[in-house]
Amino acid sequence: MFCSRHAVSCLWAGFALSVRAKWADPDLSQVAFGANGLCKTDLISYPEVEGVQILSLSATDLRNHTFIRNPLLGFKSRPIEGVDFCNISVVYTHPGWNDTIRITTYLPPVEQYNGKFQANGGGGWVTGGESLAEFTMIPSLLLGFAVSTTDGGHSDNILDHLGSDLPWAHSSPGNINWPLLIDFSYLALHEMSIVGKALVKSFYGTAPKYSYFYGASTGGRQAHMLAQRYPEDFDGILAVAPAINWTKFLWAALWPLRTMDKTGTYPRPCEFEAISAAAFKACDGLDGVEDGVLSMPSRCYFDPHILVGDIFDCNGIEAIFTSVAVDTAFAAWTGPRSSTGEFQWHGFPKDAHIWGPVAPILTACDEDKCSGSLFPISDTWVRYFVAKNPGLDVRTLSHQQWDNFFLASTNEYDSVIGTSDPDLSRFRRAGGKMITWHGMADQVIPVNGTIDYAKGVLAKDPKAHDYYRLFLAPGADHSMNWGLAPTDPLTALIDWVEHGKSPQTLRVAGLNAYGTHLERDICMYPQVQHYAGGDPTLPSSFICV
Repeated sequence: MFCSRHAVSCLWAGFALSVRAKWADPDLSQVAFGANGLCKTDLISYPEVEGVQILSLSATDLRNHTFIRNPLLGFKSRPIEGVDFCNISVVYTHPGWNDTIRITTYLPPVEQYNGKFQANGGGGWVTGGESLAEFTMIPSLLLGFAVSTTDGGHSDNILDHLGSDLPWAHSSPGNINWPLLIDFSYLALHEMSIVGKALVKSFYGTAPKYSYFYGASTGGRQAHMLAQRYPEDFDGILAVAPAINWTKFLWAALWPLRTMDKTGTYPRPCEFEAISAAAFKACDGLDGVEDGVLSMPSRCYFDPHILVGDIFDCNGIEAIFTSVAVDTAFAAWTGPRSSTGEFQWHGFPKDAHIWGPVAPILTACDEDKCSGSLFPISDTWVRYFVAKNPGLDVRTLSHQQWDNFFLASTNEYDSVIGTSDPDLSRFRRAGGKMITWHGMADQVIPVNGTIDYAKGVLAKDPKAHDYYRLFLAPGADHSMNWGLAPTDPLTALIDWVEHGKSPQTLRVAGLNAYGTHLERDICMYPQVQHYAGGDPTLPSSFICV
């Protein structure tokens, strides 16, 4: 899912309670637009896709449509009003797979169409679908794109994936529903590309001039999967905070709780906030200026253990740093290790908000005591897919059992959903261009996994910058509501694809840790930004080194 950095509560899509785009204000006029007579079911050709049986196709003309902001997200902005589009729904199955997949495509009127197609990704366990439309489809529809999304064969309602159950994961007790996992992992994405572009051609009479894919988190993983597995599907791919290395990174969010479970003590969130603040204060100036943004978190070697016994403020109450809180924060920062101390995966940056409702440290407190919880997506992955036992209590695993499951996760599923192949040579030969950006304060997907992937791509092809570029956004978290996030990466991608203007930097903007608005240009990896002098709120004060 791609979330605007201004979307106040737009956390990881797997936890964002998104409203279905088809919900409209009943008090506003929603009349059909049919001036061009194109948006009629009997005028739309059925797409032809190998191995697919089309079950239904329907087209609905809408004029003056209103997309209502989801009240559960706390939006205070007005609804998106006055939108005209043709809503086409294609439902299909793979014979013998017992799956049913829905692809939804919004087509703007001919006079508003820009000649381009954009497919959109999902988030968490949601492959895509209209439940994410206000974040994925609508912004580009308003720019004149024809846009598509797919539900991947299971519910696209975020509410269905917030709990501890994942009913589509098993075809029968203990047996993986491989067709639906394959649909979710890659196949439904490829078919969305074929179907979406076919609908564009049927509706407008010509194929799109350019095709793009846009996704964040799970959508970012999908973006990489398309470049790796279906390199000819899209001319340009924009991947944000990608959930690549899926079979490994999910374990990082489970690791800190093991530290607390050993002692049965679960510190208050304010203690983790104070620990993070101490680390931030120690490392803020590593880029040459103390500006409220941690631009070089990889060089921050702050040891939290020096805090034990010191006093800190916990919501106006004097408290003392404890060893269990320090050990837990250290575990979150360093990442999981095997029973023999071997590296398993990266931890989270020291400026990440490692505590909170969507974070690796989930503690909740009442007046008397605190308790800890498992990170839901990681928990369901281990129980349903790795252990194949929904009733498993992941917190009871011995360290050896943990190691066994960690290895099984990669051995069994990496080729299906891992999305970590650094060979993008086919994507290069197809003429594709890909921009990836990742917030360096991501509290859900460790940014170092994305950096590792970029290193692998460049090691395999030292000229990979000709078609693949990574940008690291300082202070930006997974919701893109904190730190400095790119303001218009899609335009940068379009300029690269259509005009040959390869981006050396991306403009980012946002608030620093002290609430001051900053703007600057972040550098193409492996370069980093460094303070050169002047007003640190201005882009001209930083250079790439």
